[in-house]
Amino acid sequence: MDEALKNILKEGSKFLEIDLSNEQIHKFRLYLLRLKKWNRRINLTGIRNDREIVIKHFLDSLTPFSLLKPRWGLLDIGTGAGFPGIPLKIAIPSLRLTLVESRRKKISFLKEVVQLLNLQDISVMQTYLDTKRPTLPLASFNAIISRATLPLPKYLKLAQPFVKKGGIIIAMVSINTNISPLELKRLNLELVVTKSFILPFSQTKRQIMAFKRIS
Repeated sequence: MDEALKNILKEGSKFLEIDLSNEQIHKFRLYLLRLKKWNRRINLTGIRNDREIVIKHFLDSLTPFSLLKPRWGLLDIGTGAGFPGIPLKIAIPSLRLTLVESRRKKISFLKEVVQLLNLQDISVMQTYLDTKRPTLPLASFNAIISRATLPLPKYLKLAQPFVKKGGIIIAMVSINTNISPLELKRLNLELVVTKSFILPFSQTKRQIMAFKRIS
């Protein structure tokens, strides 16, 4: 990662009200290098350009930063190459992070990155989420997040059983995404945050929604 990319990461993070240390910047550099190395063998991301990876993966993953609190238990569903969970873990080291991914090769990559970056309090699980035969404890996470492409109602229905009462489900969605109040009532959820913005160093429009589990 050259100085120009470091500046993009630093300035983009400041826009998101995150002050990354030199050590954290170094972890992102190692992450980038390992991602590119593995991406030659398996398709971790269709984005190959370093600058685009920093903006569209690293900075985009950090956009929900303000919604999370230190020492929270965070579940990242369908994490793929570790987005958004690993960038958030780098930015908030005390998060207790669980990464869920179904594909074995991506699990191998994630475990290698966790070891390379010396990340603590992080679990990498190869599984599908299923509320009928849960492989994770129900109602056990402070927050749940995903950048996977499930429609919003399906994502909320999948995530809801695993979040604690009073905890939040974070949805990283396209602009003007909505869900009906009736659907939220069925899921026992309340919309508490909607934030729209332009991704730093990009013209890409983003929206983040947070839903609190009522009981």
